[in-house]
Amino acid sequence: MKKGLVTSFLCVVLLQLAALVPAVAQTVQGVVLQRGTSTRLVGALVINLNSKDKVSSNNSGGFTIPASLGDTLEIRCIGFLSHKQVVHTYASLIVNLRQSNVLSEVVVHGNTLKKDLKEVEDQFRSKGIYYKGKPPLALLIPFGGSPLTFFHELLSKDGKRARRFHKYAERELEYYEIASRFNNGTIKRSVPIKDDELLDFKDAYMPTAEQLRSWNDFDLVNYIKRSYEEFKKTPTSSQE
Repeated sequence: MKKGLVTSFLCVVLLQLAALVPAVAQTVQGVVLQRGTSTRLVGALVINLNSKDKVSSNNSGGFTIPASLGDTLEIRCIGFLSHKQVVHTYASLIVNLRQSNVLSEVVVHGNTLKKDLKEVEDQFRSKGIYYKGKPPLALLIPFGGSPLTFFHELLSKDGKRARRFHKYAERELEYYEIASRFNNGTIKRSVPIKDDELLDFKDAYMPTAEQLRSWNDFDLVNYIKRSYEEFKKTPTSSQE
């Protein structure tokens, strides 16, 4: 009798302990490709719209993100149309992004983008990543520093993910900064360019963000005019 009571008691304790142990989060793996090619896209942002988890694709275009069946993933990459995909299985996903052919007038949702980036930074901070994966050497000072923080941020997987993500974030912010001024509308108001010439022209003459920061609107229009004159003298696939 006593043995039965002890066994029952142990079973109850084990069940209670099991309830306290957090469930292991399921993850989904995948790869991001340019549609119609085998080109793997590095630095694509993958967002779980349900859990708000965010990761970026690695140097092989691969990603791993926590997700449950039924969750919706949104995949974004500079120069490509965003794509949403529902998780129906835990098998590896192949995501094909279509290149954006037209960069029309861009409404820059700066506050929204910065808010998203801030949320990701907060996630990394909760994992002990405070310097975007690039810890300062001052942390190695024995007195007043934090060598453990330095090596954790430099060598851990979370530190590597943080570095990849912030490379993506810098490119994303720079892309929107450029597109807010150097876009179809501005170009067509400055020169008599044809619609089928726009893509080749922008690919060949897109200025850097640093250049745009030093130009006023008059400088930008002059740059577009000079570039278009040069463009017309150079045969391209769309002009042939």
